[in-house]
Amino acid sequence: MKKLFTKIILSLAVFAMCAGAFAQDWISNEVPSFKDSYKDIFEYVGFACEYGIKGWSEKELATATVQQGMKKHSSTITMGNEFKPQFLMAWWGQNPKLEGSFTATNGVTIKTPVLNGFGTMDAILEVCKKNGLMLRGHVLVWHSQTEEAFFHEDYDQTKPFASKEEMTARQEWYIKTVLEHVANWEKSNNGGKHIVWAWDVVNEAIEDGTSGSLRKDSNWIKIYGNSEFIINAFRFANKYAPKDVLLAYNDYNCHEEPKRKGMLKLLDEIIEARNLKILPARIDVMGMQSHISKDTKPKDIEAAISDFVKKGLDIHITELDVATEAKYDADELANAYASFFKTYIANRKTKNKNGITSITIWGLNDEATWLNAPYMLKWHQNTTQFPLLFEMKGGKYTPKKAFYSVIEAAKKAK
Repeated sequence: MKKLFTKIILSLAVFAMCAGAFAQDWISNEVPSFKDSYKDIFEYVGFACEYGIKGWSEKELATATVQQGMKKHSSTITMGNEFKPQFLMAWWGQNPKLEGSFTATNGVTIKTPVLNGFGTMDAILEVCKKNGLMLRGHVLVWHSQTEEAFFHEDYDQTKPFASKEEMTARQEWYIKTVLEHVANWEKSNNGGKHIVWAWDVVNEAIEDGTSGSLRKDSNWIKIYGNSEFIINAFRFANKYAPKDVLLAYNDYNCHEEPKRKGMLKLLDEIIEARNLKILPARIDVMGMQSHISKDTKPKDIEAAISDFVKKGLDIHITELDVATEAKYDADELANAYASFFKTYIANRKTKNKNGITSITIWGLNDEATWLNAPYMLKWHQNTTQFPLLFEMKGGKYTPKKAFYSVIEAAKKAK
């Protein structure tokens, strides 16, 4: 009898463990929705993800599991790679095929290369339509992850850099082509209703450190030598994007005052270009990437938000992850996330002031975070990082204590 009782107890324990494990699946009813928890606080919240391209194993948004999770937890998503120039060009280090010509606003006529990545873009838009997801476009102009051939005469990497005039025409053509492709897809497949509601027009143009100058490792800077290409990007985006699609400048380490001074100077230049009679610029949003640490001080984040809001801009938290640095402690990370979200909530947009309207977590689970790439670990004490709200357990996306601390922060705000 005693043995039978012991077996029953053990069976019940195993059942409870299995039931508990099931309850921890991010799509189960027992797990609250990130999206629903914040629907009355921010206009959009969600996650960044990958899709999956030829030669990769199927991953993230290409899978039913992630589509279900995104539908539950996200009102907006961002593609980690597939909307970047490198992935839309998809020349993969080669010189591109040329197929046409374009005469730009500056009067320069250029040959135009084939963009090979629109098939993947269209598949992503279809997934968004199917699951009721909006999407932030990331990114139109960036010094990194742009094919090298784009910057050279005849799109040939062995030749010198193209002239400023040529690059201005190429930039206009690229921005026009991408924005019009999205608009045409939305018109043909979604009744003209937007899926892409915002674009990061320019990404990471300011140097790290104390100078606040434009970064010197950019091919754009090597050709222009100044911010002209950045201003032009916002002029071209304004010309070709729908007027209700928001345009953002996006950068990291906004909470560091020396670098932020460079961003503020750049924002002033873009804002001033709103007054141009020919091709005025438009900027609506400052994108604060927010690759931060558990040790980042909320007061420094709040100082950055205040500075950007003073420019008359709203704020998107575009790429949030929280590095755990030398030691991962689940409670410590949860407390950090709670503190940061308390700061975000206190600085949300209201009827009377600009503020935060959108928050995107940069990644779905710790096992896939970019912070554990070899080139990133050196910045985090060469220690594995656990910066996100979910982890993988038994093949399931499982919410961490940090997830529940974020949900609790929303409850306290209501």
